[in-house]
Amino acid sequence: MNVELRHLRVVVLVAEAGSVGRAARWLKVSQPSLTAQLKRIEAAFGGELFERSRTGVTPTPLGRYAVDRARAILVDVDHLAATVSAMTAVESSAVRLGGFPTAPMSGIASRLRDHGEIEQVSVEVEWSSSVLLQQLESGRLDFALLREFPGFELRLPSGVESTTVVESESAYVALSADHPVAARTRGEIELAALCNEEWIGEPPDDSGFHVLFRAACEAAGFQPRVEHHSVDTSVQMGFVTSGQGVALISPTSYRMLSSDVTTRTLAGDPIHRKLVLAWSTDSPRAQMAREVLAMATAAYDEAITEHARRGAHQQRMHVA
Repeated sequence: MNVELRHLRVVVLVAEAGSVGRAARWLKVSQPSLTAQLKRIEAAFGGELFERSRTGVTPTPLGRYAVDRARAILVDVDHLAATVSAMTAVESSAVRLGGFPTAPMSGIASRLRDHGEIEQVSVEVEWSSSVLLQQLESGRLDFALLREFPGFELRLPSGVESTTVVESESAYVALSADHPVAARTRGEIELAALCNEEWIGEPPDDSGFHVLFRAACEAAGFQPRVEHHSVDTSVQMGFVTSGQGVALISPTSYRMLSSDVTTRTLAGDPIHRKLVLAWSTDSPRAQMAREVLAMATAAYDEAITEHARRGAHQQRMHVA
């Protein structure tokens, strides 16, 4: 069997879902059918991509590589399709939204689709803020949700304006629920207490996050061992769940945390970011900026509420 784009989308979706059953529901196919298809895909790749357990699936080393590469390929393909589409005339009833991977993105898109004057919403997910700003400048996007770290403020190109959605969003550390550091305290964690840990995080990018993270660790008295990288939060959580490492995530991460993972704030809030809504002033939808800002704020509040609810549920489970 030759591996096709649809097979890559299945691999990524299973990793994001964390279980074949949940992925099957998202795809609206039967679980046995998806299981059989996944086995054929694994045969084409030459090995198992996921370890199965009663709680779901976790990518194997081959699976982690396949998921990362599949994501990169699909991003390129989707970007190509979006670019070709943008070369044609843009309907005034359409909105093109871009942003980094975070739960509020889907909330904004959902609210745009419910808007009476919007007939079509397209979404492009991209980690690089510079790429998103270039797409706003060139007219390929109308709006973009961006992240901005202290000391690495965004440089807006000509024809792009912005406003703040969230002034400060703190980074959380994610640990396995039975991690010794998590067991010793129910509150915030000192970064120095994680000096002997292996870390998994996003690959280095242009945001400034990695510079700030290493600086925070050095201020806490150690050099971090960042042994693993992945743009897929589900892969990161697979490492955390299995006790192979810890990760820094945002409270509005896409990945729904399980009872096997706990998140804690870091003492002193050493790493935080601002969330910014930017838009093209030449866009036919530029006059909607105030409305889209309200949508982004509501979507963020919704994601934060869900994170708090999951956190309270985890605490009740641990106490029990």
